[in-house]
Amino acid sequence: MRRVLVFFFCFFSLGIFAQNISLIDSLRKGLTTAAPRQKFAILNAIGFEYRYSYPDSTIFYCTRAFELGKELNLTKDLSKPLSFIGLATGNKGDYKSSIDYHLQAIEIAQKQQDSIQLAFGYNNLGRMFFDQGDVVRAYDNFIRAKDIFEQNGDASGLAYVFRSLANLYKSQNDFTHALEMSSKAYDLRRKIGEPRAFTSALLELGLVYQASGNTQEALNSFRKADSVATRIHDRVTKAELRLGMAEILFDTGDKNSAYIASKEVLDFITDDTNQRLFLRATLLQARYFYDKKEDAQALALLRKIMDEAESSGTPSFQRDASFFMAEIYKRKKNDTLYNEYFNKYRILNEMLQNTDLNRQIERLQFQLEIEKREKENELLKATQASSAALIAKQRLQNIALFISVISVAVIAVIIWINGRKRRLINRKLTLQNSHIDIQRKEISTQNDILSKNNQELQDLNQEKNTLMNIVAHDLKSPLNRIYGLATLMEMEENLSAEVKEYIHLMKDSTRSGLDLITDLLDVNELEEAKGVHKKEWINFAEWMENEVRIFQEMADAKEITIEYKSTVTTKIFSDAAYLERILDNLVSNAIKFSSRSTTIALTSQLHENQLIISVKDQGPGFSKQDRPFLFQKFKKLSARPTGGESSNGLGLAIVKTLVDRLNGKIDLISETGKGSEFVIEIPVE
Repeated sequence: MRRVLVFFFCFFSLGIFAQNISLIDSLRKGLTTAAPRQKFAILNAIGFEYRYSYPDSTIFYCTRAFELGKELNLTKDLSKPLSFIGLATGNKGDYKSSIDYHLQAIEIAQKQQDSIQLAFGYNNLGRMFFDQGDVVRAYDNFIRAKDIFEQNGDASGLAYVFRSLANLYKSQNDFTHALEMSSKAYDLRRKIGEPRAFTSALLELGLVYQASGNTQEALNSFRKADSVATRIHDRVTKAELRLGMAEILFDTGDKNSAYIASKEVLDFITDDTNQRLFLRATLLQARYFYDKKEDAQALALLRKIMDEAESSGTPSFQRDASFFMAEIYKRKKNDTLYNEYFNKYRILNEMLQNTDLNRQIERLQFQLEIEKREKENELLKATQASSAALIAKQRLQNIALFISVISVAVIAVIIWINGRKRRLINRKLTLQNSHIDIQRKEISTQNDILSKNNQELQDLNQEKNTLMNIVAHDLKSPLNRIYGLATLMEMEENLSAEVKEYIHLMKDSTRSGLDLITDLLDVNELEEAKGVHKKEWINFAEWMENEVRIFQEMADAKEITIEYKSTVTTKIFSDAAYLERILDNLVSNAIKFSSRSTTIALTSQLHENQLIISVKDQGPGFSKQDRPFLFQKFKKLSARPTGGESSNGLGLAIVKTLVDRLNGKIDLISETGKGSEFVIEIPVE
């Protein structure tokens, strides 16, 4: 396969950077003799030619076209130059200005009732939202454009929308839909026969195959695109094709050919013409010099990438550049600069990983939103079909009634009397049918609303479970690893006091995160398993002594004494897991909110088949304002932990839930500043 790629590049390099001078020169010459209306079209055509390679030229020519169109009072196509300016500003990375221009184009197209330009406006606006990561609004605008193009039978416009949808689905890793959309765009543009659009469709199809891992089909599409692009001198498409193939060459080991290809791309592409292609090609060259151990040249290119990526807000390139700079300084044994750039790499990498996690969540939300809207569309279509059938039936009934009335009038006066009576009866029936139809529609509407509400509740519940699973699997394990690593670091000898403090802070922060995740999972588990608990015989005295020993280990960190007294000597029949979680939350809260060198009193007794447990501390207590919110989730009350511990407001909510599950009750005895005592009573055997 590598030989095929090398041959492809040798052939490809013959015409990659040839500018289509003849077309642009021909258009410019036509400006001098063209009529005003034709001049408007030529200015737009020149601006469109420059939109990727020289976007500033697009802005210049299309601004002239827009001003000329206003002077001519055009009733159509006045929004076209604004759309082209929006595309050019988007290619420059100025998405805010791009969206403003597309919104202006849509407004003008609506005023002029120019449906084709309106559809192009929605498609281009959707592309800007997509580039900014707002896939839901992007999808909405693409669907609007698709509906308008389908109503007008515009195959060229439909191909643009299908390509946009292919990009959107590809970003969501939905390669099945992405391939379906890109194939539709390819089929339409092949039928239309416009070479440049056909090349673009082949390029997009190849990129989808490449992203899905089908490199052979991707290569076939790239070859076809190249053969067409060579004939029409489409420089930007060629540059993108060449750079993509260069990256494949580099990854497969032919780094010299990859470097030559990237150099040819940079001879044409600059940071002002197409910044993303410029950064990709520059990074490929830097990697080449890094592998050759030509560190000075590699560092110069990597610094350029850092500067350009920072100004344009593309952290992925900053991360990659930081990594290679750190490796170079590591090779040079320059620990200071190595640590500086490796820390930058770690920060940027963690930021991008968090962004990926957010995108995963957004992807789930997007999929839920699309499924919801597709179901709404299906329901709407079914309703429309039912309404159309009802209208057709009513029309037939009206025609039959009209014919009957005419026939009766012609036959005779005597029959007219009977016909009059029949018409009166028919009117009554029509009114009754209308009343029945109204009632049926109201019932149907209420059923639809109930069905929609039920579906939304199911979707929300599923979304909650999905998010909780993400928390359990994607957050808890990394935090545990961080906590374990910090513990290992703490065991190292000769650590400075400052480093020990940092490690202590790291462990506290990680422990707080783990506690929050554990409480969230507990709440979710309790809500999912309502009424489910397992009772067993418990040797209460032995069990309680073990729990107190664990609590005392926790309290020793703050020099707090736990005094335990119990009169329970028999076994009890209850849920040990629930009792353990109740006691753990109450005692850990008492330790958390108590000052150093104080005492916590813990007692237990049996009274008429009621297990009574009391936890009393010498903390700040609870105010009157706290009591209404005592057992609510996420309610942080007036008291604050005395040793810098975290509090998420879930502990007492969990305790109340578990006590209720055991058919018990919980009471609070407390005054502000005089400590607090929680007393729980649970029925046992």
